[in-house]
Amino acid sequence: NEMETWKYPYHFVDFETAAPALPYFAGMTPFDMIAFQFSHHVLHEDGRVEHVTQFLHAEPGHSPNNAFLGALGEAVGDCEGSVFRWGIHENTILKSLLQNNEDENTSKQLRPLLTDGSRAMVDLMKTATLGYFVSGSDGSSSIKRLLSPTLQASARLDQCYGTPSYSSHNFTNIQWFQRVVQGGHGKVKDPYNILAEYESSLMSTNVTDGGAAIAAYNALQSNSIVPEERTAIEASLLRYCELDTLAMAMIVQAWQGFLEDVE
Repeated sequence: NEMETWKYPYHFVDFETAAPALPYFAGMTPFDMIAFQFSHHVLHEDGRVEHVTQFLHAEPGHSPNNAFLGALGEAVGDCEGSVFRWGIHENTILKSLLQNNEDENTSKQLRPLLTDGSRAMVDLMKTATLGYFVSGSDGSSSIKRLLSPTLQASARLDQCYGTPSYSSHNFTNIQWFQRVVQGGHGKVKDPYNILAEYESSLMSTNVTDGGAAIAAYNALQSNSIVPEERTAIEASLLRYCELDTLAMAMIVQAWQGFLEDVE
């Protein structure tokens, strides 16, 4: 019943943020929120998945918040279809940033996405908590705990991601559904482990979780980083955030497949 209320195309967004004790920028106070990155995937009604938008602002000495809101407004502010988040974080961050935003047009675009708005973002974590269990997740509704067991259980995801065919802004011909044999049984490899292997193959900074993303952003605030290192860190951040929104799309695709199997 919940999924019947969603409207195509589906928009999945994920934010990367920091709240440093020592402010990076003039005019900020300790633990003020900084939103420096987002990723945006779209799932179309015909099944196509596209990584359509990404944003990263890590220039030392310049707060990214206003640019973040402007880019997010362009990406999903006036879009058709439902907008999805995983957990309360995106709603909390957006509400906080809009309280200090002076661009009325951007505010008009984005306020409807808040929990009390006319087109509030759908919290997929809440949907998972109330209506989804998969063996191997230990009852967790964390997207990183759910992703591998969901892949393991989903023929739809095997079909969609079981060949090296995923390409985007940041990846070329990646196979996200990979089986490995352990103890005589086939087990699906965690996509975040696939990402870590990909980063290692590039001899790159390994950003594969939120804590590493914050550390990477912190490193980018230094003026002493050489351009090559800055480029590598930014590329790793973009790949990590992209996988976060792809994971959301994957889980929704799996749910669709499970429902079709029941029918």
